[in-house]
Amino acid sequence: MFTSKLKAILGQVLFTVNVFVLFLVLAENQVLIPDWLHVFGRMHPLLLHFPIVIILLAILLVGIPELLKKKEESHTYGTDLLLIGALTAGFTVIAGLLLSHEAGYVKEALFWHKWTGLGIFWGSSILYYFIDSQKHLMIKIGASFLALIVIVSGHLGASITHGENFITAPIENNDVVIVSLEEAEVFPHLIYPIIENKCLSCHKASKQKGELRMDTPENLLKGGESGAAVEPFDLENSLMSQRINLPEDNEDHMPPEGKPQLTEEEKMILDAWISSGAITDKKVLALSDTSSIYKLAVQKFAAAPKVYEFDAVSKDKLDDLNNFYRKIQPLGIESPALSVSYFGRANFDPASLAELSEVNVQTVSINLNNMPIKDEDLSSLSSFPNLEKLYLNFTEIKGQGLQALVGLENLSLLSLSGSNLTDEAVAPLSQLKQVKKLFLWNTGLSKESLEKIMNALPQTTIEIGTEEKSTLLMLNPPVIGFDKAFFKDNLEVKLTHPIGTTSIYYTLDGTEPDSSNFTLYDKPLQIKENVAIKARAFAEGWIGSSVSEAEFISATISPSTYEMTSLPEDRYKGDGGKSLFDKKKAIPDVWNLNWLGFYNNPLEVEMEFEEPTDISSMAISLWQNLGSRFFPPQEVEIYTRTDTGQNWKLSKSYRPKALQKEDDTYLRQVQVPYTEKGVQYLKIIAKPLEKLPSWHNSAGKKAYLMVDEIVLN
Repeated sequence: MFTSKLKAILGQVLFTVNVFVLFLVLAENQVLIPDWLHVFGRMHPLLLHFPIVIILLAILLVGIPELLKKKEESHTYGTDLLLIGALTAGFTVIAGLLLSHEAGYVKEALFWHKWTGLGIFWGSSILYYFIDSQKHLMIKIGASFLALIVIVSGHLGASITHGENFITAPIENNDVVIVSLEEAEVFPHLIYPIIENKCLSCHKASKQKGELRMDTPENLLKGGESGAAVEPFDLENSLMSQRINLPEDNEDHMPPEGKPQLTEEEKMILDAWISSGAITDKKVLALSDTSSIYKLAVQKFAAAPKVYEFDAVSKDKLDDLNNFYRKIQPLGIESPALSVSYFGRANFDPASLAELSEVNVQTVSINLNNMPIKDEDLSSLSSFPNLEKLYLNFTEIKGQGLQALVGLENLSLLSLSGSNLTDEAVAPLSQLKQVKKLFLWNTGLSKESLEKIMNALPQTTIEIGTEEKSTLLMLNPPVIGFDKAFFKDNLEVKLTHPIGTTSIYYTLDGTEPDSSNFTLYDKPLQIKENVAIKARAFAEGWIGSSVSEAEFISATISPSTYEMTSLPEDRYKGDGGKSLFDKKKAIPDVWNLNWLGFYNNPLEVEMEFEEPTDISSMAISLWQNLGSRFFPPQEVEIYTRTDTGQNWKLSKSYRPKALQKEDDTYLRQVQVPYTEKGVQYLKIIAKPLEKLPSWHNSAGKKAYLMVDEIVLN
């Protein structure tokens, strides 16, 4: 193949490369690599393919000369290929040594890959220099050993880049572990699988791009060189949320271009997890039913539909039954079976269960988790002949009402976890022979009561969890019960907790209650002015609960009729125009059904009052969240007229103060300085911000206007 002169030149080049590589190895910690050389270092993944193929082919020809008709040709071709393979291995090793100086690689993971790579280069060089010796056995042994090192080094490199089990993954048992909703934990079953599939190839123990590891919750909170990946409750300052929501062509977008991308559902799950506090140590069913992470998890762990013989319910009927606190939907596209889920404890009315009588045959799953349902309300469920799954976790059920479920022949799963049951529950539960799975963890039942139920239901899988008496558990937060957050004259507010021995501390000034700052709750509160209630539960032998909070706002004027003349975005359409004057306060959660979100259209609503009305104050209740691009309106215009035959006349134009980078994220009211006497017809137009300010990550783009109520006094 090569002339003698060319081989001599290439041999000298090979010797020079060996000397340079030896220098890099010996002076590794003393050499300062200039930036332009890092470009060559990053070519390592490209270069490494050449020496692997060339050296293995050379070894094949040297080790098995019979492959060609003439052994002399086999030796010649093998020698020349070995020379080229050693040279390309040398350049690949140089690039690899340069690349190893960059951040993001753990030295322990690089150690064996580095030295096996050097072994390939030096081994192929030595084999080339001694290839013409007469020690054929030693040459074959050396060639075989070199082939082994090539394979091992390639595997180690693939493990660093793609993961420890990259090569063996296809033959490993990778069956997805399927867990039920009752067993599902937030981080291990909902969050980590997304991170494992889309993030760990670059952010694990062996490879830490940007000095960031994402393989544990602690590492996510610790973050990397750019800061914390996750800031609980704070999407705006959570780098993970920022990066995954950037356009894919943005150089900071994650995962980077060319890597498997997150689906929209996965993005929503991660964002909802951060917004809900980046919970790592709870089961899904322990979450608040109003949180977006809970709703997404319920959908995620829903079982695949089976075939049913009954007829489907019409879409119009489902539309009539669905509302902002109750969701009824088919189990699958072609399935007639329905699942029913309730959301929003404060909005729950037990009488609404009777409304389901129109779909009682088709309903196979009912989720009443976290609802204030009582024993007497369970009688409504006895008329669901095909009910298979019933979720009653963290309810107010004590036990005697469970007798209503005994006749449900198809009931296969019943979950009562977190409900404070009494011994009255033992008898009806013991009769539920048809139930295959029964969840009773954290129900307060005694050991003797649980044993009675287990003995009565030997064919039923009963989950009771584990109890560690020495471990203090945190109380659930108290429930703030009220009719509507916006009130006209006064409002009664009740604070309750499912564990009767708790004491509830509260404040009315927005501060957090503790042992030195509280009022002890003893009777319902009468609210007559704007207040922010914060409450915590305390009991002996328990850790005090987290804070429950609610804001109550006086809104004394409501129009007799009104019409929203421009539509919100489909994703944030709430309950339509009703949301603006329904007196219901939204929570800081994009999935809360009280939000109306405007982006392409302004908020535009026309109102008529029953009689001429004096207006002394006006406010728009909204959600301000800089990271999510939820901004106050750019401009508010107010129009009036005296009758429907007249054109609208501009009465007031107001521009709220522009936000600054340091402004907080919170629910607020934008006060519009407007007073007018004798108003009969009123129109409000609130325009979303057209261009985000230059300091914002999405500068120049539109902002959302997120509104839950218009407040008039």
